[in-house]
Amino acid sequence: MNKPKVVNPTYFEQADITAFIYHVLKIPPKPDLRSDGKVVFRFDQDVTDALQRFYENESVPVSDFCQKLKTVRSMIFSLKGGRRL
Repeated sequence: MNKPKVVNPTYFEQADITAFIYHVLKIPPKPDLRSDGKVVFRFDQDVTDALQRFYENESVPVSDFCQKLKTVRSMIFSLKGGRRL
């Protein structure tokens, strides 16, 4: 019986990379507030392919990407309690 491959979580601070990976994987990131007040996004699966596609400048539908980016930015705003820094 094959055991599923264990993948260490990957964290990103940048909203644009996070939104692209969210678009490609179709799985929302998990936001976390660090002790220094920065919001980071965790993916609990292998994101290597999606990250490579980002750096290769893969074309994506702009409306779909913008929607994912708005969702990620909303997560930042919500996690910080609505305060602007």
